[in-house]
Amino acid sequence: MSPKGKLKIIPLGGVEEFGKNIYVLEYADDIVILDCGSIFPKEDDMYGVDLVIPDVTYLAKNQNKLRGFFITHGHEDHIGAIPYVVKQLGGVVPIYGTRLTLGIIEGKFEEHDISGADLVEVKAGQTIKAGAFSVEFIKVNHSIADACALYITTPVGRVVHTGDFKIDLTPL
Repeated sequence: MSPKGKLKIIPLGGVEEFGKNIYVLEYADDIVILDCGSIFPKEDDMYGVDLVIPDVTYLAKNQNKLRGFFITHGHEDHIGAIPYVVKQLGGVVPIYGTRLTLGIIEGKFEEHDISGADLVEVKAGQTIKAGAFSVEFIKVNHSIADACALYITTPVGRVVHTGDFKIDLTPL
């Protein structure tokens, strides 16, 4: 029996630009968010703009479907928009990430006076069930510790979200 429904993959940022990485996977009544980054202004005429964040109107309109943020690592282009987006969404959506990544996010939340966030620490190799999705964190090498790729199982197939990584020819 084949599953009913389609998997939607919606980039809200991170396409044709360096930064502002945020991708939405939606199946039926479930949405997971992969990363939530910002970007620094590229245009010289963006006076007074310190940070550009993605437009998350779609997430706000579908808030009842949100099952969690899954964060690959702690660089700004992958986590910089989280405090702004969490404020816009108003509700508590679980944020899954590794220890270092969540530590950086906690610092951002303190800076933005956000409390009560549902930060869930995961380890590489761990799988989280989120509605119709199962998300496994896979260790990767990168220029920041605790980076992971995401292996997402959906009712219609699998998706690999690498985040950022580097090939280390001389690992420890």
